[in-house]
Amino acid sequence: MIRHRTLLRCLCLTLLLALGGCQMKDIDKRYFVVSAGFDYSDNPAAPYRVTLRLALPSSKVEEGGAMSVVQTADAASIAEAVRHLKSTVDKELEFGHCREFILGRKLIEKDGIDNSLQWLSRRRDIQSVSNVMVGDPDAYSVVNLKPKSERYPGNSLFLSFGNEGTEAANTVTTYLFDLYRRVYETGLDPVLPVANVFRDAYKIDRAAVLDKDKTRLFLDPDETLLFNMTAFGVDNTILVLPDKPLNIVLAATHTTSKINLKGGEDPVAVVNVSIEGFLEQSPPHLLEKDWGGLERKMGKHFSEEAERMLYKIRDAGVDPYGFGLHYLADHHNAKGRWEKWKRLYPEIRFEVRANVSIQGSGLIR
Repeated sequence: MIRHRTLLRCLCLTLLLALGGCQMKDIDKRYFVVSAGFDYSDNPAAPYRVTLRLALPSSKVEEGGAMSVVQTADAASIAEAVRHLKSTVDKELEFGHCREFILGRKLIEKDGIDNSLQWLSRRRDIQSVSNVMVGDPDAYSVVNLKPKSERYPGNSLFLSFGNEGTEAANTVTTYLFDLYRRVYETGLDPVLPVANVFRDAYKIDRAAVLDKDKTRLFLDPDETLLFNMTAFGVDNTILVLPDKPLNIVLAATHTTSKINLKGGEDPVAVVNVSIEGFLEQSPPHLLEKDWGGLERKMGKHFSEEAERMLYKIRDAGVDPYGFGLHYLADHHNAKGRWEKWKRLYPEIRFEVRANVSIQGSGLIR
């Protein structure tokens, strides 16, 4: 019995020799990538330029205390450029905390986004909730910026999207998983926010609309605001009615949007928008004159501007609203439905029905 126990213990000790050690590197032996940019270089042999911003561990958590380094490499592909960058640092690159990916404007205009998206979607350490945007004029200038207000590396750019930091109505938020869906979903085209450097901060108030791969249209700040309100029903926006001597500004606290596509040989896309808010700026005693008339006037002005923007998007041959997806859902059994929709979309008409409700003139003390 004792002999059997001794043999069992020897066998267990022998098996322990075959076990490998833990391959997990400590935090102090890792560089955490907080933002990555992809540009198109002028070198035909190495057309892809990858820029990584690497966070340096620091005990300081205060404004201006963010420490980071920026590394750049050119290669024939994004994957090769990242491998080249690993040879320029003394620590392992960790992409698990990277939430910001910037595609240079020249890259998406010449090469498109397919190669970048393939690399992003195949890396297992890249989060699907990462933000994707266009860098204007390039991605390097956006990644290289180090705002003085940052508490830790990448914090300023990250807080520009979603509702965690600023809630800018002109900023479109596109996550990696949504971009992937829009690229491969029939009847729905991608839209990306456009980021550029303005003094010592980021300015993200425009949007780029793509035809699955390359950019076809850039929306200005006013059009981006209209797109956010009509496509996503974004709250905390403003509605401006030009007037003399002072523009009338409605602070919209709640916005809802619904699309109804009327098919047939003469399709009409009806966009119903409901806007509620209070007057943030207006001449004195304006509501006492004609409250209901002002609501109708603001609704008409919004409808006209939104329809103008919708026709501009249609004429560019892109569909970020997903009107084609609505059409396919209503004609899922029809033969050749997608080919038919491609013939109908250039002639589609739009109707924007805006219902503006003014809750009051705000607080006047």
